[in-house]
Formats: sequence, structure tokens, C-alpha cells
Amino acid sequence: MKRKLLIYLADLAHDYRPNHFCVPLGVGFIGDHVKASYPGQVDVRLFKSPGKLLAAIRDRAPDVVGLSNYSWNQELNRFIERRVARECPDAVMIQGGPHIRISDAGIAEYLTEHPECDYYVMFEGEFPTATLVGRFLEAGRALKPTAFGGEKIEGVAYLGPDRKLVYTPRHSQKGELDRLPSPILSGSLDEFLANPAYLPLLETNRGCPFACTFCAWGISVLDKVRRFPLDRVVSEVAYVAARSPSSNWYFTDANFGMFERDIEIARSLRAASDDHGRLRRISINWAKNSSKYCTEIAHILKDICDPLVAVQSTDANVLKHIKRDNIRMSTMTDLVAQARRDKIAMTTDVLAGLPEETLESHFNTLRDVFRIGFESFNVGQIRMLPGSEMETPEYRERYGLKTKFRMIAGNFGVYDGEPVCEYEESIVETNAMSRDDMFTLRIVHFLVWALWNSGLAQPLMRWLYKARDINPLDSILSLIRGGMSPRLKAFVDEYRAEASTEWYDSAEDLIAHFKANHREFETREYMKLNLKYLSKILLDRGLAREMLDTVAGQSDDPVAAELAEFSLDRTLFIEDRTTGKQRTYSRRLVEALSDVYPRVARDGILTCRFILDPRQLRAVDAELERFRFDENPVRAVALTLQNYGDKMLYDFAFGAEVDRTGREVFSDSFDYADQITSQAAAGTA
Repeated sequence: MKRKLLIYLADLAHDYRPNHFCVPLGVGFIGDHVKASYPGQVDVRLFKSPGKLLAAIRDRAPDVVGLSNYSWNQELNRFIERRVARECPDAVMIQGGPHIRISDAGIAEYLTEHPECDYYVMFEGEFPTATLVGRFLEAGRALKPTAFGGEKIEGVAYLGPDRKLVYTPRHSQKGELDRLPSPILSGSLDEFLANPAYLPLLETNRGCPFACTFCAWGISVLDKVRRFPLDRVVSEVAYVAARSPSSNWYFTDANFGMFERDIEIARSLRAASDDHGRLRRISINWAKNSSKYCTEIAHILKDICDPLVAVQSTDANVLKHIKRDNIRMSTMTDLVAQARRDKIAMTTDVLAGLPEETLESHFNTLRDVFRIGFESFNVGQIRMLPGSEMETPEYRERYGLKTKFRMIAGNFGVYDGEPVCEYEESIVETNAMSRDDMFTLRIVHFLVWALWNSGLAQPLMRWLYKARDINPLDSILSLIRGGMSPRLKAFVDEYRAEASTEWYDSAEDLIAHFKANHREFETREYMKLNLKYLSKILLDRGLAREMLDTVAGQSDDPVAAELAEFSLDRTLFIEDRTTGKQRTYSRRLVEALSDVYPRVARDGILTCRFILDPRQLRAVDAELERFRFDENPVRAVALTLQNYGDKMLYDFAFGAEVDRTGREVFSDSFDYADQITSQAAAGTA
């Protein structure tokens, strides 16, 4: 009987410490398609853990090893490549994934710098990989590139006998997604879905019609949006809900909500959450030009998914230079306004360091974001992604993009005694923004995160905005310009000092430093700075009080101090988390709250009830236990926040208002932004 070709496919993640891992959906797709293409001729095994892959290699040498290449596992892949080359020299090494420049020169450079990699499968991997495996089966063994003598295989790149690139692109074909088996429904991912360490990952469509220069999603090869069959997606949702203990799910779609059928998918997700009770959070990349369907989807997924409309910048010139000027601001503001009417929280993304963005234009974007009425927003420096237009040498030179390197939080480990860490390359200077400006933004963004995004100071800052016309950004800027108390200043200075030490001039410098000092990194638990310092606040009620008192000090009205106290009561501190409590306040405080939370009625009731869904509390407790809260509270809280977003808040109610179904209504935080300007409403903010 002919021996089966043994294939190991790995989407590796650093599991040296408990962290966030998604099931290996991508290699699951490839593995199932290869098995379906050659039934009975291949033995395909999937891996996520580098330790388990190494053990399998030593137990039985594979014919083929395939690795998914991303920014968060590129160095781990290089380590595995070297181990495979040393211990299984006859094995063929294949890589695929987006972390590669897509020009011929970029592909050739990658293969030259990674001599252990025999083949690189460009873009979508299922069909080119199956074609390559088919050639191996015809030959009766896995073949090194020299065996092909320069013959082109669509979608597969390799260096020919003369060490020059051999490659011809493969373009997707209509209806081909229908031919791909589901690795979820086939059971190929069952071992990962059943493991609480892994978060479910689902895909309903592929491709992106937008060409944002900082992203590799919308490149011409992948710009056509194609959909998996609706009945299959709905079945996958039900299958995962019945098997996964995870409370947090992820979707890979670039533009969920683009199609009417996504409403039906949203309904299946709501049913999964309601019927099984475990699903509490869904992470989705929402449609860029948010369609009319997004509003209904947001209503269906209320409380388990906050709709995100990515602004990035509100400066028209900046949007033109990053090829986002075809994404309408009016659509975004309309969606936010509708969401506010439907009592649905909205969030957005803003990028720092965009071409042509100045410090002041970035500040104006942040002011606009507050004015439009977003509940929260993510602000970050741009990560340079190979395959994107912004990462190319030509684009860097045109806009004077200067970069540095820093570790990716949590993405490191020691394997076979060798320290391995991942890094990101980010913009720290442009023609329009100096390095000092970028560092100033880092502090501003942290305070936005700590005071606004977390909800800690929102009631107070909303009142300051409406009653005193102090935009929350200007409230934060006033703190930086000398308004902080000594304890708060010490806290921010600690953040500033740690932020200044995380950058390196080159990837080589970073890796060398990590290898020489990896025990120190393990001890101090390197993690995302914003999450780390927000965790410190949620673990220190006294520090939070200092922050709120400092913000309240911007007004001499006594109600500001009372709002600071209310904000403190509304925050879920880790030390005293509970499902409910109540407090009594002054009439003046209730009147001030009613100005920014219309559901707070001026009916004489002064006692407020704070409520937390018991299921949410159980989910948080489970996360804290999973991340070993007793050993390292800051890290455990930070990783929990990474799963559940940055809000740790109680719902609140004065009295017992009920809706038409008889359910109690609480004064959720998204009643904000009655003061949205006519300019923003018209889409010109």
C-alpha cells in the first residue's frame, strides 16, 4: 500500500504564557482542501503550539511542514524553520501568509533571507498548496525546488536553479469558495474549539474593495469580496456555540455588515449567545462605508458587540493621501446618530503618524471624534505591514516616514532553551510630525484611554463638555500642561518613562537585547502599556480618585466634585466587584446627570442602583482565573481587558423605569452627544 504524504500545518502562537489564541482556522482551510483534493493520499495534522509541533517532528519526521506567516509569529517561524532543517533535512518547508512584500523583488528577497523556506504560497493558500501537493504525489515524494527546474506553479513562489525568482500569480475564480470544505463543520478544529485557551475564529467573506495605504487587505489581488454560503456560516455559528467554552469570538472579515445577509448571520450569533449563555463578546471588523445594514446588525448584537466605524482621521487632505477619501464621513455620522437613538454604543479607530497629519490636525480629529459622539475610540501608531503600500521604500521616502521597533506584548517565549520574541515596526516621525510630537501624542492617547475609553471619567467629562464647553480632549490637554496632582503626575511619569524605553533602532538590536535579557522581560511581564496602566488604576481605587479629583478641579462648581464621586462609584474595581450596589446622591448631582444622561429623570429619586449582569461578572472572574490573577494581578487584569474591551462599568438607574416589554431600563452611557454640531451631522467634521 502506498504511504500517505505526512503534512504538518501550523499557525503558531507564543504559548509560553497564558495569552489570547485563536483556533488555527487558516491552516484548517488549507488542510481540509488538500484532504478533499486527494482523499486517502495525505495525512494532515494541525498545530498552534510550537512545543507540540516540535514534539511531533521528533516523534515522526514529516514530508511537508507548512507555516502561516504573520507579524506576530514571524520570528517563531524562523526558529521552527531552523529546527526542521536541522532535524528533518529531507522535509519540504512551505510558508504562506501576508507578512511579505508582494513585489517580485520583495518575494525574492524574502526567500533569499530565509534559505530554509523552499516555497512561499502567495495570497490565498488553499488552491496553490493543493496544486503543489498534487505534484508531490505524482512524484511519490515531496520535492525540493530544484526538482522543478524553473517550472512555474500558479500562486507558488520559489528560487530556481539560478537562485532567481520563479513565480506567476494566481487569481481567484468565481464560486471557488463554495468548493472549500469547512474545517469547522468537518471537525478538524474540534480539539482547539474544546480547549478554553483558544478563541473561536470564523470567516463569512473574503476580500476588501478599499485601498487604504496602511493595510494589506485591499491590494488588487484581494480586492474582490466573495462570500461563503449563508447556510454554511449559520451552521458554523451553531456548531461553535455547542462546543466552545469561550466567551469571546473573532471574525476575520474585512467588512462585516456590507451585505444584507449579514443581518441573518448576526441573528444566528445573537441566538448562540442567548441559547448557550457562554458567548459574551464578538470582535468584528465592520464595513468601512458603513452600510444601512450595520444599524440593524448593531441592534441585534447589542451588549455583545460594539459597532466600530473606523475614522482614522477627519482631515480631508490626510484621507486623500492614505486613499480613504472614498469613505464618506456623512455615512459614519449618520450611523453614529442612529446608534445613539437606538441606545447602542459606537466606537472608532484613529491612527497617529499618518502622512500629512500634523499635531494640530490630529488633535482636531480627536476633538471631532468626541463631538460626533463616539462612546470610545482606539488610537495607535501605525504598524508597517509588508504587502501594504505604506510599507514600500517609495512611500516611506515620499512622506519622510521614519520608524523604530518594539516588542509585541506577550509574544515571546523560550523554546528548546532559545529565547524568541516578536516585534513591530511603527512610524515615529513623518514630514509633517516630529518625533517629539509623536511622543506627546503617546501620553495624550493614554489619558484618553484611561479617562474616557474606560468610562472612568466619562460622566464628569461629559458634563464639563455640555455645561462648560470643555471638549474632553482639551480637558486632557489641560492636565498635561500642569494640572495634575503630585500622585497622578508620578503615575503618568512612570508611564512616560516606560514608554520611552520600549523602542529600538533596528529589529536586530531589539532581538539581541531580548536574548541577553529575556529573564528580566519574563519577570516584569512585558505587556501593552495602555492595558497595563489601566489595570493599575482598576486595582487602586485611591489612584482613580486622584485622577477624577484632578479632572473635576477644572471647574469651581461643587457638582463637579460630586460627579467625580459618582464616576468612582460607577467603575467596577477589581477589589470589590459585585453584581449590585446602591448609593444616595444630592438633588444637584441627579440634575447634572440628567443633563448628559436623558434617562435620568428629575423625579426626586436620589438613590441610584448599580447593576452588573451576573454572566458578565462570571466571565470576568473566569478570565482573571485563567490568567492567574493571584500570581500577577496587573497582567491578569490587562489580558482580561484585552478580551472584553476597556470598559469595567456598572449600569445604573434612578428609580425603576421599564420599557414596553416590562424590562427595567438602565441609564447606559451612550445617551451622550446631544451637542453634536450641525457641521458634524452634515458629515463635514
